[in-house]
Amino acid sequence: MGSIRLRMRQTFSASSFDANLPSEFVGRVHSIFSKAFNIKTEEDELISIVAAEKLNGPNRILIKLPGDNDFTTLEIKEGTRVVGTTQKISIDNGNFLISLREAKKWSSKVEIEEKTLSSRVRDNLFGSFPQKDFSTKQERSSISQELRIRIQELIASIKERDSAKISKNIKRLIGFGEGLTPSGDDFLVGLIASLYFLGNSKSQHLLKKIKRIINLEKEKTTFLSGKFLEYACQGRFPETILDLIEAIFSENGEGTEEAARRCLDFGATSGRDTLLGVVEGLGLIVQDR
Repeated sequence: MGSIRLRMRQTFSASSFDANLPSEFVGRVHSIFSKAFNIKTEEDELISIVAAEKLNGPNRILIKLPGDNDFTTLEIKEGTRVVGTTQKISIDNGNFLISLREAKKWSSKVEIEEKTLSSRVRDNLFGSFPQKDFSTKQERSSISQELRIRIQELIASIKERDSAKISKNIKRLIGFGEGLTPSGDDFLVGLIASLYFLGNSKSQHLLKKIKRIINLEKEKTTFLSGKFLEYACQGRFPETILDLIEAIFSENGEGTEEAARRCLDFGATSGRDTLLGVVEGLGLIVQDR
């Protein structure tokens, strides 16, 4: 007679969650990583459970895992049913519970006193990022090299104010790269963030064009990356990006390099490509003044 394996219920407390998180949802586990897993809801929303501090973001819930545990060791499987309420997230019929009762609500607001690119903002930007190259020699793969070619072509078309080429080059970046968040999409998220917070007429005109193209072309990329692009178009960005933007626009640039390092530490290449988008976007406007 075979033995019956009993599964222990595992309960965790969230430390924070996005204030715009859906109050109720039903979905399934979409993808699992060591420090995060993603849920796709029946309404086609993306919700991410992240085991890290200071990594708040759109529709994210932050929890702390005990010891050296990660999500790949917790018997959570792709396709497992998830039910969310204002009080808790129940996974696999309650075998994995995340309590939201004591969690803080995180808001993606950032305080920027001055949105114009004054001389001090120029100094903060180029003093911290003189080369605008954040890859190591080992990371300079064929994908990375092709990404830079496509970025250079986009930047050139923006400087030339060639609307047709701008549209073409944005489309060439959407979905370009490997994995669940292709490099081209990560770059565009950073670019959108820089334009969004600049708030001047030139940046807003370009932002409007990028958003229109993404809305038409986002099916070319993965579900996960498409959602990140969608959130960016809505002005919803991860905490790492917001901290970087706030530091660059601060009076003395204090914290800019630290915020940049935190961006670089996110994901295998995602943080690097997003940081490049932020710097290139701000640099475009700086050099045009």
